[in-house]
Amino acid sequence: MSAVRVPARIGRALLMIPLLVSSGDGVAAQDKARLGHQVVPTYQKVSLQLDADRDDFTGTVDIAIEVKEPTRAFTLHSMGPSLVKLVLTAGGKEVPVQYKHLEYGLLEVASDAPLPVGPGRLVIEFMNRYDTTAVSLYKTEVEGQGYLFSQMEADEARKAFPCWDEPAFKIPYQLTLTVPEGHTAVTNTSIVNERVADGWRTYEFAKSKPMPAYLIAIATGTLETVDIPGMSIPGRVITVKGRTHLAGEAIKSTPPILAKLEEYFGMPYPYEKLDLIAVPEFWPGAMENIGAVTYAEGILLLDPATVSLGQRRTQAIVTAHELAHMWFGDMVTMEWWDDLWLNESFASWMETKICHELHPEYDLDVSQVRAGQGAMNTDARPSTRAIRKPVLATDNIMQSADGLTYSKGEAVLSMFEQWLGPEVFRQGIVDYLNANAWGNATAYDLWTSLAKVSGRDIDAAMSTFLDQGGVPLVSATPALDHAVTLTQRRFANYGVEPPDEPLWHIPVTLSYYDGTGVKSVSVLLDQPEMTVPLELEGTLQWVLPNADMDGYYRWEVPPPMLATLAEHSTEWLNTRERVGLLNNLAAQLDAGTISGDQYLRTLNHFADAEEPQVVSALLSGLGKVRNAFVTPEYEDEFAAYVRGTLGPALKRFGLAEQPEEDESVTRFRPQLIGWLGDEGEDPKVIAYADSLTRAFMDDPASVSPEIAGVALGLTARHGDQVMFEEFRTRFEQAQAPRERSRYLGLLGNFRDSALVQEALRYCLEGPLRPTEIFTIPFDIGSDDEYEQLIFDWMIEHYDDVTGRIPPHFRSFMPFIAGGCSRERLAVAKEFFADPAHNVPGTDDQMAKVTDQVTDCAGLREREGQAVAAYLTHLATMD
Repeated sequence: MSAVRVPARIGRALLMIPLLVSSGDGVAAQDKARLGHQVVPTYQKVSLQLDADRDDFTGTVDIAIEVKEPTRAFTLHSMGPSLVKLVLTAGGKEVPVQYKHLEYGLLEVASDAPLPVGPGRLVIEFMNRYDTTAVSLYKTEVEGQGYLFSQMEADEARKAFPCWDEPAFKIPYQLTLTVPEGHTAVTNTSIVNERVADGWRTYEFAKSKPMPAYLIAIATGTLETVDIPGMSIPGRVITVKGRTHLAGEAIKSTPPILAKLEEYFGMPYPYEKLDLIAVPEFWPGAMENIGAVTYAEGILLLDPATVSLGQRRTQAIVTAHELAHMWFGDMVTMEWWDDLWLNESFASWMETKICHELHPEYDLDVSQVRAGQGAMNTDARPSTRAIRKPVLATDNIMQSADGLTYSKGEAVLSMFEQWLGPEVFRQGIVDYLNANAWGNATAYDLWTSLAKVSGRDIDAAMSTFLDQGGVPLVSATPALDHAVTLTQRRFANYGVEPPDEPLWHIPVTLSYYDGTGVKSVSVLLDQPEMTVPLELEGTLQWVLPNADMDGYYRWEVPPPMLATLAEHSTEWLNTRERVGLLNNLAAQLDAGTISGDQYLRTLNHFADAEEPQVVSALLSGLGKVRNAFVTPEYEDEFAAYVRGTLGPALKRFGLAEQPEEDESVTRFRPQLIGWLGDEGEDPKVIAYADSLTRAFMDDPASVSPEIAGVALGLTARHGDQVMFEEFRTRFEQAQAPRERSRYLGLLGNFRDSALVQEALRYCLEGPLRPTEIFTIPFDIGSDDEYEQLIFDWMIEHYDDVTGRIPPHFRSFMPFIAGGCSRERLAVAKEFFADPAHNVPGTDDQMAKVTDQVTDCAGLREREGQAVAAYLTHLATMD
């Protein structure tokens, strides 16, 4: 699964889940959430009659089972189906049974006498209704036609049909789908038989290789397909009716990605076919179902007439991520959800590696640094968690799929890859896959393989980053006798007393400059303090404690050395290092080791950077300043600061695309225009955006797809009712997925108060899909002026909103209290303490929001006066 695209901010506040196996008869009282292993499945047939134009369906499951020990009762999962008939055969004869539904979606099957050890069979007939919130087997409509799609991760298969819905129960499945004669059906395997009778078409699919239930995929309706040539196995892009013409980019980009993955793993793609399915309503972004990857169609289907570089980049990244899962996650599957981090961290790490090799112009090596730095921001707060943490509840498993799971995990894997060496690391991955193919494994099994090929104690070192929360701080201080002293402790934001943690085992690479050249030295910092000798030919001028930003840790050097690094970063540091330096400066502001005005002055050293990636990181720093310090009375001063700071970038990169310019510049320009037009209130930029909007409304092809969106958004901010209605009409009539999402987002950009209210009304009364409900309020709430309005609106309409969104989104609702307001936070705490508003996972999210608001408000109180004085001084100089 690609990174869960649960909206993670409002009011510019960035936010971002061992059970004992039961034994004996029935289910142990202390462990009702997990299945026992006295009776296990070995093979399951699933037969469903599905009409996407109805609201309900019928089905049968035929499950081969193995009774491992005598027992009078066992459990499986069945949470949605209404059972019609249940027949159990064991010991070669039918066994009278009783069944009942328990908590957690469990179905208990009980007999009067113990079941004999050996093979058996369980057949269940049932009726069910399609889900309508984009989980399990769900229905959606496109242009009046019904379609069915599935999203079974993490525990949604049980809502579609009875099964053993845990990753450890990895068995072959065989699906038979009966649909109306004019409909098509797709699942994980190829069709082996097809027949038509009485207006129904029955597809019998091949028996799958062993797989867990959460990787089952189903899609039916008036689907269309187009082949993907050039792969080692047959492949297709599958769309709803009339959209295959948008599949060209996916057809072109997928074969080289698959080939690169096969090359890295040293083995062919492990399944018989590969379908890429474009789903109109899909909350996870993408999902690695075996042989049938599902995508949000806005990622997979790109209009060739308006496709942007950013869209191509996103599509390639997501495809590499999901296809990496075919080996790591699908062929070898986690034993239980506490290793979900490993699945997603590895796929994130792999997407960067593969796409950077194929498309170095995407700058994913720099993006990886920024993602890891973002994870460190989360990891610095008291509400952080260990990324490898036992999952003790099954009612909100997917809440653990957050920024730590993806980005921290990726950063840690990358750090240890560099420590072991890329080829040794690859050999360990291959050994792990070969040793555990078609089965389940844990992180320990991976460390075993890496230790085997490297001869190093990987588990001891990795566990210090996986089994404890927080991020280490490495301090480097020049010492006598040509050396530097390294110390480590837990990094913490200002005012936070971090808990005592075991030492980290940190692979540290220092780069340093002695006047004759830049040199480096690597050590494993596994002590509180370590002295590292340096080879000096001249005088030590600076030390960078995180060379190439390969390490997952914060760092600090003496203030004069930091000032030297910032002032001369263009001469001495590469792009990754300069981006990392900017992010590390922001962390030091949070920690209270530099002041607000000092932070602003230091940012100025990077304003004339030649690399757009560095200026983009500078914009993140400006965002931090805006969020924490720019209250209404200082908006004009901040606007002047933005114009002055970004002036060199505007002069260097320009407003319009230039022939033969570097792709990184083209991708960056929308950020630059957006900042100068919105926060900088630059009249020239605003006028330019208005001119582009007028041209776009007459002829979309006349405006570069890279900047069309930002131009439309800036113009909408002062747009009128006529423009609002035009955008609403275009949203409702959009054929291409990207156009639909674009115009929906634009409805949240208007700032006229009457149009803001109209947009919010449209959220609940318009033809929005469940996954689109948050779009408009998020865009409105990104403006300080409307933060409180959106909070109040969400509270007032809580039941309406949560009744329509995917269930996994509900626990994230506390994000509406994000920002810098302690008063709003207090109201939110009271509201979400009410059991009516406190779904599983809410308390964890409330803790994250509390940390974010506390940090922001504290920073404003601590440094606000210094920042205001600095901005005012600059304004008077102008």
